[in-house]
Amino acid sequence: MALPGHEAGRPGRAAERFVAASAVLTGFDTAELAETGMAESYREFVTRCAEPPLYAELLDRLTGPAADARAALAEDESLAELARAVCHLWYVGEWPGLAADEGGPAPRLLSGRAYSRGLVWRGLGGHAPGAGRPGYGTWAAPPATAAAAGGGVR
Repeated sequence: MALPGHEAGRPGRAAERFVAASAVLTGFDTAELAETGMAESYREFVTRCAEPPLYAELLDRLTGPAADARAALAEDESLAELARAVCHLWYVGEWPGLAADEGGPAPRLLSGRAYSRGLVWRGLGGHAPGAGRPGYGTWAAPPATAAAAGGGVR
C-alpha cells in the first residue's frame, strides 16, 4: 500500500522515514501503519510540534544503519519523551504534549478520525466505540450469525 505523501506511486522519503521510525516504536509494521491512513497527518503534526533537531535525531536513531532504539531512548530523556508522544499518537490518536510546550504538556485529540484509527483498536481486535463497522446503533439488533440461525431474539 502506498503511503500518503508519495510521488509517482512511491512513498515520499519523509513519510517513509517517519513510518519506519513509528514501526519501531509501535510494534506494528509499516504496511499496518500505512493502512490506518494517518501516516502523513501524524508526520505533519509531529514535525510542527517537535523541535526539528530532536525530530531528526529521533528518526536517525530509530532508522539509521546501527539503530538501537532501546539504547537511544535510554540515553536521552527528551528523545524518549518525543518517542512516547509519537507512540501515544499512533495508539490513541491523541498528542500528549511535550514538557517543552508553552505551559507544559497538554493532551490534544487530533480528530475523531485519528481516534477511530488508533492502533489500540487493532490491538484489541475491534474498533472504536461508535465508529467503524458495524455502525452506530447496531448494538440494538441481534448479531447477524445469531439472527440467521434463529437465535438471539426471544
